[in-house]
Amino acid sequence: MKKISIEYLKNEDFVDYIDGDLFLIEDVNKLPSIQDNAIEVESIVVIFGISGEGQVTMNNQVYRLKRRQLLMGMPRSIYSHYSPLTSDFKVKIIGISTRSFNSSIFMTKNIWKNFYFLINNPIIEIEENDVALLMHYYEIANLKMHQEKSPFHQAIMTSLLHSVIFELLAITDRVEKIEFEEKNSITQSEVLFRRFVELLAENEGKVRSVTDYAEMLYVTPKYLSSVVKQVCGRTALDLIHETTTHAIVRQLKYTDKSIKEIANEMSFPSLSFFGKFVKTQLGVSPKKFRKGQ
Repeated sequence: MKKISIEYLKNEDFVDYIDGDLFLIEDVNKLPSIQDNAIEVESIVVIFGISGEGQVTMNNQVYRLKRRQLLMGMPRSIYSHYSPLTSDFKVKIIGISTRSFNSSIFMTKNIWKNFYFLINNPIIEIEENDVALLMHYYEIANLKMHQEKSPFHQAIMTSLLHSVIFELLAITDRVEKIEFEEKNSITQSEVLFRRFVELLAENEGKVRSVTDYAEMLYVTPKYLSSVVKQVCGRTALDLIHETTTHAIVRQLKYTDKSIKEIANEMSFPSLSFFGKFVKTQLGVSPKKFRKGQ
């Protein structure tokens, strides 16, 4: 299986715009066939239905996509098929690096319920005013893409991208509330997973043991791990470490606290242990990350 990163797409002629954190594809007809060779895309992918109807197979699930619908693919999703079902099928595809997405959501604490919803509901139907708003963002981005680049071009595109991310999360939040109210029953596994991610948000990365969360939820660590894997396809420890990493980055980027103060606040046993954790998760030391790597 071929793994696709934003860096990999830099030399592909079907990509209309690309930088280190973003790519845009306007014409789905230019995409190479993936029928015989599934691909794993490292970035978040948003496929926005403009007209007609088509279908996309993501993570072995077939999704039909039409106007006023968004298909949200989480990082490392596997795409194995796409095809138009009508001759007027048109979409816009936006790829967002996990780095840029994370730098946006680091500014918001209680984001996990949105992830839970998107994992289980990749297709979102949006309203006409949402379509108009997203198209305005796209038109502004498209205008900037074709202008001569200034020293502030990257910062402008990043700001636009972050705005789009927050708009998508706002849409997700609204749709999630409606669907949760309309749903008559949810499974025991879904209830446990929802409570788990709520606890993740409440503890803000300060609790990092699957066993501790299992005790809070009155289940065994093995059962909790099994349910989390079943519901979202990722391990409980992955989500715990990701929550902790989000909290650390938020502290490093948006506070003036010393690294030692952050380590203490995040309940790390020592500054050395804190440094090793950050290096493992972010690839650089806390000091280098704070300085912009």
